[in-house]
This record gives sequence, C-alpha cells and structure tokens, in this order.
Amino acid sequence: MEALLFYLVPIFCGIAFLASLTIYFGPPAELYLKLFPVFLLLDCTMQGITNYNALHRHNTLLLSSLSFLIEFCFYIYVLRAVIRSPKAKRILLYCLVAFPLIFIVNIFLVQKSQNFQSLNYCLDCLVIVAACIYYFLELFQSKNYVNLVREPAFWICSGLLFFCACSFPVYGLINFINFEFSIIRIILYVFDFVNILLYLSFTIAFLCRLRIRKSL
Repeated sequence: MEALLFYLVPIFCGIAFLASLTIYFGPPAELYLKLFPVFLLLDCTMQGITNYNALHRHNTLLLSSLSFLIEFCFYIYVLRAVIRSPKAKRILLYCLVAFPLIFIVNIFLVQKSQNFQSLNYCLDCLVIVAACIYYFLELFQSKNYVNLVREPAFWICSGLLFFCACSFPVYGLINFINFEFSIIRIILYVFDFVNILLYLSFTIAFLCRLRIRKSL
C-alpha cells in the first residue's frame, strides 16, 4: 500500500503531462499553458526521484524543498498570467523575485538544510491561496460570460486553492510538533491524495479545451 501511494503521485503527474501535450495540437493558447508541459515533465521527474528515495528511507528534505520552490514559483507565474489587475500582477512579480531570495536565506541562516523549509512553504501557500481567491473574485465580477467547464484557468486555480489550503496546516507546523510515526504516515497518505487531486485538476484543465465532434 505504501509503495503504491508513493508511485501513484508520479503516475498522475505523468497523466497530467500527457494531457498537457494536447496544448500543441488544439486552438491557440496562452503562453503559460504552453509552458505547462515542460513544468510537468520536470515535476514528474522530481516526484519520481523524491518518492523513490523516500521509499528507501533516504533523506529527501533538501530535494523536496527545492522541488517546492520551483513548483510555487511556477504557480505564481501562472496566477500572474490569469489575473487581470495590474496591481495584483505587480505584487505577484515582487513575490516571484523575493521567494528564491527568502529560500536561500532560510536554508542557510534560519531553518538550515537539515529541516523542512516550513516557513517558505507557509509563505508560498498563503500567497497562492490569496491569488486564487482574487482570481475567483475577478471571475465572478466579470461582465463577460465565461464557460467555467471549458476554462483551463478555473480548473488550475481550483486545484491550487484546494491543494494549498489542505497542505498548509500540516506542513506549516511539521517542524514544531513531534508527530508519532503512525500519524506521519497518515499525513503522507492524505498529502499524496491531495497531490493526486491537484494533478487531476491540471489534466481536466487541458482536456476541457478539446471539442469532441458528435457523429451524425
């Protein structure tokens, strides 16, 4: 069961990657959607390496922290692309520049590389949750009709909001509470499930653009 869950996340990430390749064969798409396949391929590789090492009881803290940094920077870039407000775009640009610097300071001076970078994770989650909520506010206040079922940004933001809202309470406190091993395993199972839902939302975001022709 444990091995299956460890490999399910890279598998669903791979499915999302295959779905994202349809972006090159459909109607014209925004730049952030065209960059998604590259990101998902890198993410799938990182997920596979990290989960393999974790399954064999190797230390993956530094690798996981670097992976989260790359993921969150890309997610902020995507949110900046789908949000229309110039002021919000400018704030997200500042965050995109500041987060790597904060990560370097935290990993060398504050929490060190031996600990999970929970401070960085909390800050990144808060920014992404706030940006997703702002996107939904803009969407619902828009005077133009938007078919949410066929709107990739809607599915991407929905997945990110759910993912960050569920993982933030756990990973934000992971360095401050001594969990029993059995509790840690349950937390990891839940986190794997949340990860799978995130990649499912990415998969839907790309497949929803496809129009299936009905036969006469």
